[in-house]
Order: sequence, then C-alpha cells, then structure tokens
Amino acid sequence: MMPVMLRDISRDLALLFLVNVAFGLSMQMINPLFPLFLGTLGANEAEASYVVSAGNLAATLLMFPSGVVVDRFGKHLFLALNAVVGAVTVYIMAYSGSWGTVLPLYVAYSLVGALFVPARMAMVSENATLQNRALLFGLMNMAWPITGIISPVVSGLIVEATGWRMVYLVSAAVSAVSLVPALMIRERKHEPGVARKAPDMRRLLERDTLRVLFVMCVAPFLMTTAIGAVNLVVPLYLAEVYGLTPFTIGLFFTASNLITLVTQIPSGRLADRYDPKRILLVCTAVIPVFYALWGFTDNWALLLVIYAVATGLWSVTWPSNLTTLSTMVPRELQGAGFGINATGLRLGFTVGPLIGGYLYGNFSSTSPFMFAAISTAMALPIIYLLKNKNTNNIKK
Repeated sequence: MMPVMLRDISRDLALLFLVNVAFGLSMQMINPLFPLFLGTLGANEAEASYVVSAGNLAATLLMFPSGVVVDRFGKHLFLALNAVVGAVTVYIMAYSGSWGTVLPLYVAYSLVGALFVPARMAMVSENATLQNRALLFGLMNMAWPITGIISPVVSGLIVEATGWRMVYLVSAAVSAVSLVPALMIRERKHEPGVARKAPDMRRLLERDTLRVLFVMCVAPFLMTTAIGAVNLVVPLYLAEVYGLTPFTIGLFFTASNLITLVTQIPSGRLADRYDPKRILLVCTAVIPVFYALWGFTDNWALLLVIYAVATGLWSVTWPSNLTTLSTMVPRELQGAGFGINATGLRLGFTVGPLIGGYLYGNFSSTSPFMFAAISTAMALPIIYLLKNKNTNNIKK
C-alpha cells in the first residue's frame, strides 16, 4: 500500500510541475514586456500602470475566495480553469488594437493566477511531510525561474522577428496544452462514505494562526509593492534611458530568473533546517541596499546584476513563507491560508505599479527604486512578529 501511495503522489506532483511550467511559460511571455506592448497600442506610463494594476486588483479580490473554494470543492477544477481561461484571453489579446480593449482582457487573464496559485500550493502541502515540505515547495517553485529564463528572451526575439501578435498566440497555445496534464492529476480521495466537510473558518481566528496570517499577508504586500513598482519601470527606464531593444531588456528578467532557479533548492533546504523567521529577516534586510544602488550607476550591465540579485534574494524567502503557512495553519484551511498570503502578494502588485508609474512620470526616473527600498525595509518589523521556530505549534 505504501509504495503505491508514494508512486501516486510522485506522479501527481510531476504532472503538477508540468502544469506549473506551462503556466510560467505562458505568463512570462506576456508580463515582463507588457508595458512595452501597451506602449505600441498608444498607452503612456500612467495608462500602462492602470492596466497592470487593474489586472492585479481583480486577482487580489479573487485570491481569498478562491482559496476558500479550493478547500471546499477541490483543486482539480481550478487547474483546468487556469488552462482554459488563460488560453482564451491571451488569444483575444493578440488581435486587440488599443490598450483600452486590452484592459478588460488583461483583467480576465490576471484572474488565472488567482485560480491557480492557492490550488497549486495546497496540493503540494497535502502531498508533503513535515520533513520535506519546504524542499517540495522549493522544487515546485523552480518551474517559475526555469520558464522565466526562457520566456522573456524568446518573447523579445519573437517581437523583433515577427511582431507582438505571435508572442500572444504562442502564449495562448502553451496555456491550452497545459489542460492535458491538469486533467490527468487525480484528486486525493476521502474515506468511503465520508462527505467532504466545510472547513471551520473560525479556526483562522485562533491567536497564533491569526498572527501568522497577518505577517504572511502584510510583509509580502510591502515587498511586492516594491517589486511591482520596479517591474513596471524597468522596461520603460531601459528603453528610454539606454535605448535597449526588447531582446536586451528581456535579459534582465532572464538573469533574475536564473538567480531564482539557483536559489530555490538551497532555500528550501534552509527553510527545512533553520528558522524560517531568521531567513526572512536576513533577506529582507539586504534587498533594500540593492534597490538603493540603482540610482548610483549609469552602467546598464551593472543594473542587470543589481536587479537580478535583489530578485534572487526575494525568491529565497518563498519556501520560508510557505513552510510557515503550512505548519501554522490547520490543514483543512490551508487553501484559505495560502489565499490570504496570495492576497497580500497580489495587492502589492496592484498598488506598486500605480506608485511606480506616478513616481517615474512626476519625479526622477530613479525615484521608484528608492521607494522600493523603503517599502521593503518596512516589512522587517512585521516579520519580527513571527515566533521563532522552536516555539511554533504545528497545526494538524
């Protein structure tokens, strides 16, 4: 019985990894260069920030409800919806002629992540043990940087060779193909004759659980507000200040994802072995230094290194975040817990582009990076509220 169960778990996680890779390939062909695409449709910096923020706001509003629904109705449906909704919306965007037309499509497209992320994280958590949970999260997270290494450069090459439409058609095709492995994943079965019970949401208000949820919502919000501001500005800044091509700009995102790929397995092992709180504090303390350095160099190659290292340090915190959530939130409510965490993440990606676009258009071109340094530093006292690892009570 045990070998069969382990084989089934390995099969389902392998299929989930394939779905995750397809999701990353499709999304990262679109998002890194999206402000430039909007520019070709007549959008200025402020209008581009409106579109990006509208998409992120829609995803933010759906994050917590989708996490609750995942706990109630299961994860399989959400993985399939991710493939279908992603393929349809991106395909229609390929033939859009104005940024105003793209806005509602991008909102619908952004909802894909809100459906997918809580389902993916809850599925990993239920197939993990206490000893390997962070490592499995690190391995699953590797799909994102792997695709991030490939997609932005490929996207840039396609744009320069054939134009923007083909980028969106390829992205739609990848999303559609991901429906196959998504449908092959089997939902974990409950005991015969036992109905799926609605989770007791009151357990989220237990003191220790509420503390973790507060930290895992607010700290990611502050950090992704910084990242959202920077990511909107980076392609605009590099194109306007240095005159870089879409391919070269794509290298910035490729480099950051390469660093992220290298950090995922070690960061997962670190989170399993050491106190996640300490890892979060150290990484969060160092990141603002690299954002602040952006205003002190005029060499774009050095900026590439600075951007990649800052993003890589943020990625080191991912397994620690997820391990903290999956050990401190009751198992039957982990979809809701991950939804709350994802809400904080997405809310930051909603607010950040608006702030970045405003600062870039009304102040100096480097002001968004100084803002990012301040916003990230503000997460430090929030993270400090977490209990140390040896005082945590593992939730069953």
